[in-house]
Amino acid sequence: MFVPAGAHAASGGGATVATPPAAAQAPASGSAAANPLLSQPLTLTKTQVRSVQKRLRVRTDGVLGSGTRAAIRRFQKRHKLVVHGKPDVETLRALGLKVADRFEARLTAAGASTSDPNAVPAELPAANDAVLAALASAQTRIGDPYRSGGTQPGGFDCSGLTVWAFKQAGLTLPRTSFQQYSEGVAIPKAAIQAGDLVFFDSAGAGASHVGIATGPTKVISSTTHGVMEHRIDTGYWANHYVGARRITA
Repeated sequence: MFVPAGAHAASGGGATVATPPAAAQAPASGSAAANPLLSQPLTLTKTQVRSVQKRLRVRTDGVLGSGTRAAIRRFQKRHKLVVHGKPDVETLRALGLKVADRFEARLTAAGASTSDPNAVPAELPAANDAVLAALASAQTRIGDPYRSGGTQPGGFDCSGLTVWAFKQAGLTLPRTSFQQYSEGVAIPKAAIQAGDLVFFDSAGAGASHVGIATGPTKVISSTTHGVMEHRIDTGYWANHYVGARRITA
């Protein structure tokens, strides 16, 4: 893939997956999104609705009709999001639509959440010792080369690194970055902490690349330049940010 000067190309979402998996996941409960801003239904323009429909592979008529709402509900169930059949920030992010960041900024500025007007709600779970142990394991692999389908020291793809690191801490993650994006709870960008999984669309639409946060602005991930720590708040990676999830054990 072409990468601008100074940027590091990302690996794919773990092996050969090119689109989000179709396998059904358990439906999300009403509390699935820890931040109420992320699950608040949005009003989209016709152009934005068409973008959603295109990603869902339904008729692109720009109308949020019953067929589109049903497709959104199915998508939300698969990805363990709040299920209401309407577009929200987390759904747009899971679909790989960058407009999600603009909506979150507007909602935060307007204090759209009735229960908490801040972007970082107090009820977010804290990172636990096992997750921090997984991060420590990932840090030991900095410098390892990138290898498509790699899941062991000496060669990792992006999700292979996260699976391996979490396994060292006794935690099990699904194999691909798309599947990992359905794990844990959604975390707003402003609340990212060490140990959170952070996702990018640098290898295709949606959560096609994943890394482990070392803090609020950096992650470790296996890029085509190998396992490295890189920033997520500026440049190439900021432009490809999709979302973050906190794994709780």
